[in-house]
Amino acid sequence: MKTLSDIDAMLEGLRGRLEALLAERPRETVLDAFSEEAKPLIEQVPEEHDAYVQDRVHRLLVAAELIPDESPTG
Repeated sequence: MKTLSDIDAMLEGLRGRLEALLAERPRETVLDAFSEEAKPLIEQVPEEHDAYVQDRVHRLLVAAELIPDESPTG
């Protein structure tokens, strides 16, 4: 089972990968590529941390302007 600290480290790695993908690829291909990179974390996250991970990934994508911010606080 992953701890929140492990999850945060993985999310930080995903943030770095997202930045690299944005630099390396055409913008229209980044979302699909990032989804594949994030899939292992999203599929393996313990249930108690699922909402946290979903929110963090959502905020990464919003910050990169790959998706609109449709969150209640956005």
